[in-house]
Amino acid sequence: MLKAKLSSSSNAERAARALLVIGRAGLEGLSLADLARALEEAKSGTHRTLTALARYGFVEKLGHGRYRLGPAIFALAQLDDAVRDRLTRWRPLLVETASRHGCTVYLLERAGFDMVVLDMHVGSAPLQALTSGIGDRLPLGLGPAAAAILITLDVPTRELILASNAPAFVARGYPERHVRNFVAETLARGYALDRAQFVPECGGIALPIRDRNGQASTAISVSAPVSFLTEQRVAHIVAELQGAIDLLQPAPQQRPTQKRMSGAAMGRKGRPARPR
Repeated sequence: MLKAKLSSSSNAERAARALLVIGRAGLEGLSLADLARALEEAKSGTHRTLTALARYGFVEKLGHGRYRLGPAIFALAQLDDAVRDRLTRWRPLLVETASRHGCTVYLLERAGFDMVVLDMHVGSAPLQALTSGIGDRLPLGLGPAAAAILITLDVPTRELILASNAPAFVARGYPERHVRNFVAETLARGYALDRAQFVPECGGIALPIRDRNGQASTAISVSAPVSFLTEQRVAHIVAELQGAIDLLQPAPQQRPTQKRMSGAAMGRKGRPARPR
């Protein structure tokens, strides 16, 4: 029985990983051999996975023996009212912020131990960023938005995510200590401020969108050249975004037994402290 459960779990994980890899391949798709290589799995097992996914329309086989995402993926995504609600609610803020400041603005969502780009609006200032666009995934921990989400989670969960994603950080060229230091700075500040700590000459600001329990699975991130992020501009953008979040998102519930926190503590656990 245990062996069967482990096999079932392994098959499900392989299917999930296959969908992610095929999704990154785009319209051209991937061959069976390329997919098996990317998954570090045998071709026979990978073929069984593809056959099962194709049966339900999650992948489709192209005429030249390649596989790409199937229409069932799109149909399934349309059933997620929660994501649609978030896009409808936050898209006007993304558009307005990008237009007003000329920055690129992102809406990012936690997806397990990763985060995905749900939406983005490009500003007038061209720059290189950690993400390549809507639908892109990053290990949770890399970049301002990831740090903004992580600081709202309980310590055991945050530590588990950082430890589990450490190999992914290193694979992208970021030592685990570098990521942990950035998260610690974000925790102390109450929002994320990146001054070229991940991409040369590119900085960013990110604020978590907390739910009623004070945790966040979504964040808004603003990317801009480091030269743009003066102390005055950072303070203005943080206040602007936090004001919009407070208006559009229900405030976190206050625990009856919770004591009134000092201003410094609020910077660590509640609303953002004043930019330094």
